[in-house]
Amino acid sequence: MTHCITHACGHEQAHYIPGSTSEKARKARWLTTTKCRACFVADRKAEDAAAGALDDAAVAHLCLAPLVGSERQVGWAASIRAKRLARMVQAAGGGDPDPACVAVGDARWWIDHRDLSDADLLTKARAAAPAYVPAGDGAARHAA
Repeated sequence: MTHCITHACGHEQAHYIPGSTSEKARKARWLTTTKCRACFVADRKAEDAAAGALDDAAVAHLCLAPLVGSERQVGWAASIRAKRLARMVQAAGGGDPDPACVAVGDARWWIDHRDLSDADLLTKARAAAPAYVPAGDGAARHAA
């Protein structure tokens, strides 16, 4: 059965709540203490944007290689790279991360390696950095 719940944010939202009568009542009471889906998603996006801005500020002083890839890859890889490098800058006590990580400009590389530990990422970056050759026109090319 669908229940119309007024959430803590003041918005109403329909919820399907299965279970026994007591379970339904308990779940309905709990839902009144939470935000509606739209407010939850908006808050999450705002938190992600704020975290991204902090990461960007932490790596703003670095001379990063331009990212190369499709528009979507570059957008995603930029956030991954900023997050990872910001964490490395913090771990280094505010110093610069390894130059190999700064030199990698392949968006796909950052996406493919996003789940590696910092140590593994650094090892992979050191292996990949010599293959990354910046072209004179500001674009990047991979060495054959």
